[in-house]
Amino acid sequence: MQISITNTIEKGNEFHDNQKYAEALEQYQKAWQALSEPKFESELANWIATCMYSVYFDLADYAEAKKWGEATLRTRGSDIDTAPLIDLGMVCYELNQFDEAYKYFNVAYNYGKERAFKHRPKKYLEFYLCKRT
Repeated sequence: MQISITNTIEKGNEFHDNQKYAEALEQYQKAWQALSEPKFESELANWIATCMYSVYFDLADYAEAKKWGEATLRTRGSDIDTAPLIDLGMVCYELNQFDEAYKYFNVAYNYGKERAFKHRPKKYLEFYLCKRT
């Protein structure tokens, strides 16, 4: 079963890479539905939630991206994994929820400093550093 779910996620990733967002979401939803309950305890839950977040963020559907960002934070494997915090900060920023964005960025920054923002648009780190001072 886990191999089938993994294959479904990877198929979704191919669609996402090719900007076929509806098809990607369909695959990710199929993978999510295939997880056994409780879904949030599955090893694959974080991967699927991260993929869903990414597609919705790319589509600028920030409200839906935030839901999946919260799921990635809930399912992350380690407290030092700052990616879900940065993702949530980014989506809150895009939703003009600046206090909440700062909160997530601050926790991530406290773990990884500027490295936590690596490979992310500079505007998010600039926002954080400006608000921090």
